[in-house]
Amino acid sequence: MSGNWQTRALLRAQLIEEGLEVEAHRTMDELGRAPVLPHPEAQFPSLLVADVSRSDAPEGDLERLSEWARRIPVWVIASRSRLGDMKLENRGFEAILFRPVDMRELIERIKRRLRLAGR
Repeated sequence: MSGNWQTRALLRAQLIEEGLEVEAHRTMDELGRAPVLPHPEAQFPSLLVADVSRSDAPEGDLERLSEWARRIPVWVIASRSRLGDMKLENRGFEAILFRPVDMRELIERIKRRLRLAGR
């Protein structure tokens, strides 16, 4: 999850406390690009949650996230005030959330989603 580091650290700590394996990245560059043809044994996350509300390049980040959404479920957190002309629909995102996001509710939704996926 990109975005505010305190929020990311709090979310990561809470999810780890819930027994989930979590990676946190500051930017989309740290996450990298979704492979077009992944290796058959490639390990993909069960869910990717990305906060683009404070992104310096939100359109580029959304494009890269839509690449990931072809492989795994992607949830995007956005700010209505920063969206401008950007469209979030029809990019393959499983969920689109808008700030402010209730952290407890987000954690519960993540846990429910991962239980459904068998993780």
